[in-house]
Amino acid sequence: MTKRFATILLCLLAALAVSACQTIAEKRKIDYKSTRTLPSLDIPPDLSAPEGGKAATEAAPGTATYSGLATEKGASSKASAGGDVLPDIDGIRVQRDGQTRWLVVKLPADQVWPKLREFILNNGLLIDKENPQTGVIETDWAENRAKVGTSLQKVLAKSLGTLYSTGTRDKFRFRLEKGAAAGTTEIYISHRGMEEVIVEKTGAGDIGETRWGPRPSDSGLEAEMQRLLMVSLGVKEDKAKSLIAAAEATPPAEHAKLTREGERTSLSLPEDFERAWRRVGLALDRTSFTVEDRDRSKGIYYVRYIDPDKPQKKKGFFSRMLSGSDKEPTNDYQILVKGNATASGVDVLSKDGAPELSKTSERILTLLYDQLK
Repeated sequence: MTKRFATILLCLLAALAVSACQTIAEKRKIDYKSTRTLPSLDIPPDLSAPEGGKAATEAAPGTATYSGLATEKGASSKASAGGDVLPDIDGIRVQRDGQTRWLVVKLPADQVWPKLREFILNNGLLIDKENPQTGVIETDWAENRAKVGTSLQKVLAKSLGTLYSTGTRDKFRFRLEKGAAAGTTEIYISHRGMEEVIVEKTGAGDIGETRWGPRPSDSGLEAEMQRLLMVSLGVKEDKAKSLIAAAEATPPAEHAKLTREGERTSLSLPEDFERAWRRVGLALDRTSFTVEDRDRSKGIYYVRYIDPDKPQKKKGFFSRMLSGSDKEPTNDYQILVKGNATASGVDVLSKDGAPELSKTSERILTLLYDQLK
């Protein structure tokens, strides 16, 4: 105990010595730290250019899933309806549609993917999941050391490592979509957060403990990540900052309506299909869904969702040996977006495409409504 205290004291003294020689800490909003081993920087085969020098965007048309759209030839050069397009700088622009912002890059998906992957790793974030089929890269949970308060606290955090914690963790999901104009890629960035909360003691002799729980998504962190990504892709710092500032101008109000009729719950949006498709996709990214694939021509997101109200059966070693080929129940659903020029609706279907009338359907639509309202 004495030796450990002496070690901590030495670290404190060293930190104070270093802080005396430092100027005011740089004003950064993002400074992530993670400890897991970095994954290898391999370009996914689905985004690699095929033999013969043709880009991935020059494959035969006709497919409807994301992996097909990412290789489909040609697209309308007209921007998606309903979005406010800001000035185009260095081949990158910020596009806004209501509360939703995304980047449009004048590069095909197979060129954006490795640049995006490198950007994520260079910013102290590690990749937890990546799926070229859906164009999604999801980071591992990481601590934002920039949230440490004073300059002295920042030095202590760097010196003491895990002994000094902010009590929050962040995860980001980056999603690539084929752009409306040929040869462009849209990049959507969504944030999810966790925070450490104190659990009240149940008895006089109990020692209080802390647990991790979800916290709301932070649009400010999403905007900062968009700015950093633009700088990484070649936009000058001041121009990237002005683009984000212009995109954060007060957007028009958005609404969603959740209705229940008997056992059926439905979600309606007062907007056209294009806008509804984008907003539902971002809402799925911000919540606890895994998007396995998507088919824009049919308006379907194929998702996996684990209902917290349903107990998950955990089998022991002998149970798994004796169960043979018994399959666990699936948690796969289809999120159907359908609409016209003025209104759209969102429904939950089963894995086979039949209307889902369970409580899980209501929970899924409620989660989406909380993001879309």
